[in-house]
Amino acid sequence: MKIAVIGAVAAGTSAAAKARRTDKEAEIVVFEKGTDISYAGCGLPYYISGVTPSRSEIVMNTAEDFKEKYNVEVRLQHEVTQIETDGKKLKYKNLNTGETGEYKYDKLIIATGASPIKPPFEGLDLENIFTLRSVESADQIKVALSRKETQKVVIIGAGLIGLEMAESFRELGMDVTIVELEDQVLPPYSKEMAEIVAEHLREKEVELILDDGVDHFEGEDRVEKVVTASGKKIETDLVLLSIGVKANSELAEKAGVEIGKTGAIKVNERLETNLKDIYAAGDCAESTDLLTNKDVWVPLGSTANKQGRTAGENAAGGDYKHYGILKTGITKIFDLTVAKTGLDLEEAEKEEIDAVAVKIKAHNHASYYPGTAPIHLRGIFDRENGVIVGAEVIGGEGSDKRIDVLATAIYNRMTAGELFQVDLAYAPPYSGPKDAVAILGMVAEKKI
Repeated sequence: MKIAVIGAVAAGTSAAAKARRTDKEAEIVVFEKGTDISYAGCGLPYYISGVTPSRSEIVMNTAEDFKEKYNVEVRLQHEVTQIETDGKKLKYKNLNTGETGEYKYDKLIIATGASPIKPPFEGLDLENIFTLRSVESADQIKVALSRKETQKVVIIGAGLIGLEMAESFRELGMDVTIVELEDQVLPPYSKEMAEIVAEHLREKEVELILDDGVDHFEGEDRVEKVVTASGKKIETDLVLLSIGVKANSELAEKAGVEIGKTGAIKVNERLETNLKDIYAAGDCAESTDLLTNKDVWVPLGSTANKQGRTAGENAAGGDYKHYGILKTGITKIFDLTVAKTGLDLEEAEKEEIDAVAVKIKAHNHASYYPGTAPIHLRGIFDRENGVIVGAEVIGGEGSDKRIDVLATAIYNRMTAGELFQVDLAYAPPYSGPKDAVAILGMVAEKKI
């Protein structure tokens, strides 16, 4: 059997490795148009700031290492230009030499990832305007930051990556301004929770310009000013575009692969596309929302790895299922942990759930033990049956375990009363006698 994989980051390498474990004899070839494989995309902000000092620490494998570990050939800087489904053939171009070629496959896994959105702003071609998606782009940003004249940075977009990069730039001593089209940071979060983050950013001397988009960029050769829609002119030495990504689904679409309403590739729970023997996984593929049973697209490394393993096993003859996701996400923004899972209030109401939002503030551990910090929890509950369907957590140390407990509770359709009854670990350095999760359940049960 010959298995071809297009893309060699999280989903692609996971798929290839799992395919090899499932079929020891198959010929497996991975095509990657970039220069790096198997890198930690979520770790790029920490590589830029120097928290992770070495490039090699975020690049998990080289092509040579991967070949030695898994007996999988990785062809770097090879761009697949066409998928011919009738003859089960890939056409590719070697970006180093310009040579073209073909590869015949029995099974194909599409793991082409996603690309940053770059609206056609005037001045976008000026130097020192970057997006962050690969190790190569992180390298370029690090070079620009190393120049003495780089002192002021403007980030376009106040989503997770934008706020993570605000921390990275501040750690390097940069003056940082964030421009966000919406009227709050973290648009997917509730306004009351997002305001906690906004206040923390201001405390860290990050300037926020909200409810105002970009009109154009100005400069001679390098960017010098960002001009907003309202007419503000912000002097800058470097711009980071962080306004979202889109699925790289064009190659698949041209081959007749069905694209979902989200713009990503439509797949079933086995990660099969509508075309026989073609699978898709990772940031180019949709998943299923476990609460609504609808197709969703949430490009995260955790989902990419799960989908990659599923696609790899099935392409090699196995039978495995990817059930779906709760859209659980987490990030660190300076001293805060910010996390979200499940449905927000608006999403729940769209699903015709009689939902109620419950917000509490608790301590991360016993108040008399040193280092206590507040944790804000916001739960979304179905008023009819008390089941929790969504949650947000923002706070200090220990916030991560609370979101994971709540994600597990949502996965298992637990009620507010059951949240209070869960036997969570207690000791003063880790929790109070009534954990924050238990308090959320207790207050929600009373409110319902």
